[in-house]
Amino acid sequence: MKTLKRIIPIGILLFSCLFAVAEKKQKADTAALNKIEKLMKSRMFYIEVDAAYPSGSGSITINSKYGQKRIGGDGYVSLATNQGQIFMLDTVATGRLPFFGRAYSVPYGEGGGVEFEKAEIKDESFKVINKRKKNYIEYKFNVRNNNDIFNFYIEVYGNGKCTVNVTSNNRASISYSGKLTPIPEDKKKAMGL
Repeated sequence: MKTLKRIIPIGILLFSCLFAVAEKKQKADTAALNKIEKLMKSRMFYIEVDAAYPSGSGSITINSKYGQKRIGGDGYVSLATNQGQIFMLDTVATGRLPFFGRAYSVPYGEGGGVEFEKAEIKDESFKVINKRKKNYIEYKFNVRNNNDIFNFYIEVYGNGKCTVNVTSNNRASISYSGKLTPIPEDKKKAMGL
């Protein structure tokens, strides 16, 4: 009986401490997500991707300054030497993302990456998702270059990390992981902002 009287208060204390820590973490996550939401609503932000996840079942050989690397179609491709980027500038977007995968219908000589220059943003949607253990911002939009329409689905978390999924009419889908930040000063100067 004495043991039970000691265990119950310790259990209650432990439970209340865990609850307080979880509540504090949730408040910090909410504050960070609010900061990212404010940045995205300013419509002046930058996404730099550092890994690609091609779809399909074929293998891919990557040439980089570190030599050749062969991976499976559903594998991970580090973009350490070929980082992609997306600039969101009010109602237009500019992007250069490396593409690994199958192209179905691409004009001769234009089989490079997912590229668009000052393309008008269409069908845009922005939603804050609050789930029990996962809070993020869901951002969707479409852009068009000369030969294709790219559909973007982006999930951004409170720490700025994001996943970028791209589908198009002429290529297999591909996903990227990266980070969303304000546009760096050196990039602003290069773009003439």
